[in-house]
Amino acid sequence: MTIETTAYKLLSASTELNNLMDKLRGKKFGLGFKQGIFTFEIPERPTNLVSKELAPFMRIYPTYENAVEYADDKSISTEERITINFWCESVKQSEQIAELMDKILEDNGFERYTTNELPRYRNTDIDLLVNVRKYRLFTWQLEKLN
Repeated sequence: MTIETTAYKLLSASTELNNLMDKLRGKKFGLGFKQGIFTFEIPERPTNLVSKELAPFMRIYPTYENAVEYADDKSISTEERITINFWCESVKQSEQIAELMDKILEDNGFERYTTNELPRYRNTDIDLLVNVRKYRLFTWQLEKLN
């Protein structure tokens, strides 16, 4: 399973995160979607889902994948990284979502890291805060050692 799919499944399956996002939004995401969590792109057709009325919503996409350790010329681990952007109305909402998202992902082996990016900035086109979170996951293939 790809890292973005793993993160998507963990976040979208969290009742606590879904309830928080629905509460902050004031309603369920709807429009035929389970929740406002997407991989790669947020759909713009047939309805543009990047709108203030639907916030908070998030996008998960991969940013790196590489074998990182070797034994007898075979990879024994892979490091994968994702970036999760999420849009919300306020810093308070940002903190609530980030704290819960960190807990869900870190409890499942992800590590949060930063690389000189802005942690959040205002998107003036839709008047929402865009939040940037980066995580990495090491997958160990110990069976290759045997």
